[in-house]
Amino acid sequence: MDSLRLLYRDVDRTPYLFTLRACAERLGLKLELIRFDMLSLASSGPTGHDWGELLLSGVVDVVGENYWGLQSYRATGRPVLCLASNTSLWTEKLLVGPGIKSIGDLRGTRFALRSPGPQALLPKVWLADMGLASSVEVVTYSDQEVGRWRHWAQVASGECQACFVTNVYADRALAAGLTELPYPPYPFEGGNVTLTITEALAQRQPEAVQALVDAAFDATAAFKSDPETVLAIMRAQCAALLAENFGELDDERIRRLYEVLRDELSDRPLPTPEGIASARRIRLGTAPELEAYNPMIMWDLGYARHAIARRARAVPA
Repeated sequence: MDSLRLLYRDVDRTPYLFTLRACAERLGLKLELIRFDMLSLASSGPTGHDWGELLLSGVVDVVGENYWGLQSYRATGRPVLCLASNTSLWTEKLLVGPGIKSIGDLRGTRFALRSPGPQALLPKVWLADMGLASSVEVVTYSDQEVGRWRHWAQVASGECQACFVTNVYADRALAAGLTELPYPPYPFEGGNVTLTITEALAQRQPEAVQALVDAAFDATAAFKSDPETVLAIMRAQCAALLAENFGELDDERIRRLYEVLRDELSDRPLPTPEGIASARRIRLGTAPELEAYNPMIMWDLGYARHAIARRARAVPA
């Protein structure tokens, strides 16, 4: 049986990753999931930039996160390659305080950003696209300062008037009195699981890479149409890890987390041109090497085409 080592950090992604592992095993691929802190490294940096070094050195075979930071590797000629992405929209809720009834009402307000991650960068681009860059003050709060995904508390206190919060952490903010303000769909690639490898691995183990992408399509399909399989995986394999961030989970809470994660996923783990463009744009101000970089060269969708054809052949005529 072929095997690959996949690196991840965020336990919130384990429901998809553990489902991916189960799907891979059915296809004859052993997928070893390695959490970042298992490697005893001092830091992953603000963008997970050093994850590219772990790929290129062969410590791991696949990275499941940090596409937005890994772009710099490809832009400087390092041969990293993306294969699939399970979410192509910015899926976070826009939460606001009293008196904010429309996006236009954000003028003259303070917007709370979360650090680390793209949450410290993308809202600035979004505000610019909404024509609000010059009229909204952004204030960044680190998880170390306020707690994991608790920058919303600055809105609840009146210090700020709006923020983005990822869906699985929004319940407490809503319970504290914040209101969700709908906004038009906003493309963004890499907000969940994006599979990144090296060109060398693709040349050395093409069958294993194809099985990995096939498994990504199967995992997304399982999330969309086979909830009991995914829920069984979450109960047996993910609950203890998820408890690190959410506390002890009863079955109702596990099901609710599943539903939120399911609804965030694209129908198929394919990137979109708009999402790829947004992921590049958010880092232009901090990564000048991306100025002359065409992000399309980082993607090889040949494996996805084969995965789509495989699934089409499996459908009865």
